[in-house]
Amino acid sequence: MLARFSKPTALTGSLALLSFLPAVQAQSSSSYTDSNTGITFQAYTDADTGIIVGIAVPETIDKSFIGLIVAPLTDGEGWGGVSFAGDMADSLLLVTWPDNDEVMYSFRETSTYVTPPVYNGSVSLSVIESGTFVNDTHISLTYVCNDCIVDGLTFTATDTTAVMGYAVSSTNPTDVSDSATDLSYHSEGYGEFGMLLSKAASSKYDTWAAMASNSTTTTNSSSSIGSTAVSATASATASATTSTSAEPTATYTSTYDAIIVGGGPAGIIVAERLAEQGDNVLLIERGAASSYSSGGNMTMPWNDTATVFDVPSMAYELSTLDDTSFYCTDTASEAGCILGGSSTVNMLMFVRPQPAYFDDYWPTSWKWDNVSASAEALYDRNPGTDLPSSDGKRYDQSVYKIVSTLLGDNNWTEVDAISDPSAKYMAYAHPPWNILDSERAGPVATYLPLAQQLDNFELMLETKVISAVRTGSYITGVEVERNNTRTLININDNGKVILAAGTLSTPRLLFNSGIGPSDQISIVQSGSTGVTLPDESEWIDLPVGEHLMDHPIFTLTLNANFSAYDFATLDTDFANKTNTELYNTEGAGIIAQGGQRLNFWSRLNGTDGHIRYFQGTVGPTANDTFTIKVYLTHGLTSSGTLGIQSDGSTVFTVDPWMNTDADKAAAAEFIDELVGYIEAQSEISFSSLMTNTTGAYIIKTYITGDHFVGTARMGESNDGTAVVDTNTKVFGTDNLFVVDASMHPNLPTGNTQATVMVAAEKAAEKLIAYTVTTNSTSSASGSAAVSASASATATVTIARATFASSATASSTVAAASSSSSSSGAICRLVSKRSSESM
Repeated sequence: MLARFSKPTALTGSLALLSFLPAVQAQSSSSYTDSNTGITFQAYTDADTGIIVGIAVPETIDKSFIGLIVAPLTDGEGWGGVSFAGDMADSLLLVTWPDNDEVMYSFRETSTYVTPPVYNGSVSLSVIESGTFVNDTHISLTYVCNDCIVDGLTFTATDTTAVMGYAVSSTNPTDVSDSATDLSYHSEGYGEFGMLLSKAASSKYDTWAAMASNSTTTTNSSSSIGSTAVSATASATASATTSTSAEPTATYTSTYDAIIVGGGPAGIIVAERLAEQGDNVLLIERGAASSYSSGGNMTMPWNDTATVFDVPSMAYELSTLDDTSFYCTDTASEAGCILGGSSTVNMLMFVRPQPAYFDDYWPTSWKWDNVSASAEALYDRNPGTDLPSSDGKRYDQSVYKIVSTLLGDNNWTEVDAISDPSAKYMAYAHPPWNILDSERAGPVATYLPLAQQLDNFELMLETKVISAVRTGSYITGVEVERNNTRTLININDNGKVILAAGTLSTPRLLFNSGIGPSDQISIVQSGSTGVTLPDESEWIDLPVGEHLMDHPIFTLTLNANFSAYDFATLDTDFANKTNTELYNTEGAGIIAQGGQRLNFWSRLNGTDGHIRYFQGTVGPTANDTFTIKVYLTHGLTSSGTLGIQSDGSTVFTVDPWMNTDADKAAAAEFIDELVGYIEAQSEISFSSLMTNTTGAYIIKTYITGDHFVGTARMGESNDGTAVVDTNTKVFGTDNLFVVDASMHPNLPTGNTQATVMVAAEKAAEKLIAYTVTTNSTSSASGSAAVSASASATATVTIARATFASSATASSTVAAASSSSSSSGAICRLVSKRSSESM
């Protein structure tokens, strides 16, 4: 495995803690040869819990494999388990625990987040006795799992990486002698990991499998193993007498002071700040893990500890990958459905907001004087940088030299975009990027690890929130969907539900909750999504989806004499090892940078009296070719409307770009100014693609900035133009809030991500200070009815797993083996679904 580069150790503020924090992630496996059996497994070791899970498969995988579970015990008690699909819902689990000197095990099928019932399928288990034991400190179960690859419940034989899960408890199950007993809470931890099946394959499989004792084979779902083998007949009887006794109960408990919907930049910041001050917080994200440190597994071919989202120079290449499942498929335009949201898939621009942004359009208590402290709190953790390479050098600077000369010759000024965010008139700079320690930064890296230290914070991934469930004006919880099953998660009395799903998705949640224009709610009512709306008399009429705004981008394609690095080869090209080795070993070089080479900003007075701002980003596209992308930004007046379709996807019902004459005139005038600079010199020429270089012609063609704001706009009063008040609370509700870009009343001067984070810090301050009061006639503790299939209790916690090397795995097993007596002992392990993969 390639080592990640060594990061600098001098961190500031709260970040100084991060280098000592265990990474919370779904990790990969490594080779491990068990000294007790001689079997070489592909194994995963969790450094926090000490659990080891291994498998070995034949060279041609069918339905069976050899498995290993080694788990720690506390004073001889506990349990451990492995989920063969990674999930705690809709998966096959194998759990094991000690009953004195016997090793108990049981196959379970999960459906919801309660103790799973015994699985009654045709799987069977044959024990390899030399690798199966129990003592006071560990339990170990080595086995052949026959017919255990089950469609829909486990990994498949064709998977490249089998995603699996583990869980560990320090407390025994309710009745250790009962193979169908209720399991105690997985108090020691749980999580997911990837098992590379190609590396688990061996030509020795048949020899190893023959080590299993036929007398301990079971053809049902549960058994025990003592110093003498349990017969198939006896274990079959045990299964038959207990298989119907583990029906899940259908009760929910209210355990959260705050539920945050959306693990994007705003949601993560608010969740961490609320948890930091003591609230019991659940953060729900519909996508999967992203960065390597968060559990992401889309690693680079030349660095298996960095994902495509971690590597800065990959930012422009994400949309070209074969797997683009991290983009939402049900939003009107591009958005990230992954941990970190769009801050995980954007182009890294970190343009700190100028004070004028908040002063011009935001309501009282949200002016710059009110927000500046929140900005500093963000920058202390997530500062951004224009010099990301650890060696202090800038790479591939030909385009910067060319364009900075052009602008400088026309009286523009070079500025530092990080230290002087107010410099937004005839100013250019090295690009400010959201990069820290040579990797993509953002709240996944700078806030989430701090939250995950806290016992009162939980993260649930791969779970789609359908709606906020309310009785009158009071929100009682959220309805969520995973694997086509809907369930309800409650909040405590006077708790808060906070929507942070993004400008293109938060409106859907509001529509589904009976909040918004009646025509949009009616589409939900008659649609195919099966959403249960409040009674029509309880619909809340607010302008949800209106006032949608975005940056239009106009592109100039230019030629000059220079050479540029080809970023498109980063994900596949191994020929140039100089750059990859420099990045892997030092965090330095061109790979540590984003794709832009220069930024500029300016403004002009519009024909309607409004000041409009412009941003430019400049970058190479090939040797001798570069583009200038001009954004029309803060002060534009064009807007549109977002609606919903019968299938639940959001759609532009009115496009938000270039629909006012003053916007068109301003954009054309500014581009004409740039064209004049270019035509007055000889080093730069227009590409042959630019057949007409007038501003009026160029602005006819534009692309979306995907910097959407305004669909749940903030205002000081419920006057028909706003959705949330200055506390970010949705008008007409007691305890429903919005904290993402949809609440922003106008566009910032540049890319939105830094501004979204600043506003989220301020929103967190408001939320901490806000006390929920119930104005509705319904009980604050009541909950709206949900279907029987959606009412099962869910207990969710965050996985705190870190990767341990094969050396650690070896030493752990050796310690377990050496401490076991000849009486045969078992090591405890529990398999469970990581809520991070939800």
